[in-house]
Amino acid sequence: MDNLNLYELLGVAPDATDDEIKKNYRRLAKEFHPDKNPDAGDKFKEIAFAYEVLSDPEKRRVYDRHGLKGLQEGAEGFADASDLLSQWFPFGGATGGRPKREGKVVIKLELTLEEIYVGGMEKTLEYSRQKLCENCNGDGGPQDAHESCEACGGVGRAAAFTFMGLSPFDATCPACDGRGFTIKDNRKCSPCRGSGFVEEKMKRDLIVERGAPHMLKVPFAKEGHQMRGGEFGDLIIVLAQQDHSTFQRRHANLYMRDLEISLTEALCGYTHCFNHLDGRSVCLRTQPGEVLQHNHIKMLRGGGMPVFNSPADTGDLYMKFKVKFPENGFATAEQMALLEEVLPPREHIVIPEGAEEVEMTDYKPQARPNPHGDDEEHGNSPHFESVQCQTA
Repeated sequence: MDNLNLYELLGVAPDATDDEIKKNYRRLAKEFHPDKNPDAGDKFKEIAFAYEVLSDPEKRRVYDRHGLKGLQEGAEGFADASDLLSQWFPFGGATGGRPKREGKVVIKLELTLEEIYVGGMEKTLEYSRQKLCENCNGDGGPQDAHESCEACGGVGRAAAFTFMGLSPFDATCPACDGRGFTIKDNRKCSPCRGSGFVEEKMKRDLIVERGAPHMLKVPFAKEGHQMRGGEFGDLIIVLAQQDHSTFQRRHANLYMRDLEISLTEALCGYTHCFNHLDGRSVCLRTQPGEVLQHNHIKMLRGGGMPVFNSPADTGDLYMKFKVKFPENGFATAEQMALLEEVLPPREHIVIPEGAEEVEMTDYKPQARPNPHGDDEEHGNSPHFESVQCQTA
């Protein structure tokens, strides 16, 4: 399983962009769709699974770090692992509403960047867990109603298979939930309907720590599902950071991208005020004559997030500027002459005698036929379609 490469399935590199992944998926999905290629059903499912993982930033990040096993086991608090993999690894998680074998309960708590920056607030979470039914002591029904499970022969284990060239593995029998027996329908315990488990409503208070990293797992021992042996699994609360309209976060650093400024501001001084994550007003300033170039990056030391578990330390704030140039004809000939007196001189070019003088026109991308037959019209020039801007 660990050797399966989802990037190779889609024919893209590990650093492929979202557009490249989407483009290759559409091409391969058309090629291997069962309506067009009836013998390629398994291949089509593999492609769909690879796209489902790689097109989602959170799933892709977990896969890049931990592989398919990380997705299956819920690495880094990935709470949707069982739902994602249930169609590919059918006996790997809980079935029929029964708790997972390890008894773990995973809850995602979404937090704003402001809440993480300030910290200290208390959050109350409500959730449901499974506990053994007191009416039948977890048996699901009386002893004389037990019948040996036909699916596993009474051993409680069964071989599970996946279609992606993976080896079979031994798993809990889904028909009897590992008990080795089933119960006659007319003799099943009413409160638990024969499963041996009932639902219990729970609450858990959590104090948000300053600078908590995205997808941090906060464990609470023995507050998860109760297992058949009587012991309880753990509750895992995963802190998920919400997107912010002003800031992007990378570890303890914050980024303000594409602060649009005019050419006048870039040359003659710039002031920008904003509310920081703790509500205080901060003003950025440059002095007249301090030139801000296009894609220029400035840094505010200590203006970032608090460092987790080190409250005295903070990251930095980075700002990237995007200079907006004026429209054509913005100045008269006299004003242009004044500008030339102030700005650095142009290079003096001597036009050779007999040279042909031509005028350039603006380039306007136009849609062109796609050789792969994709539905999208990208309109990219072949010389520039692979060029990407590098960000901080």
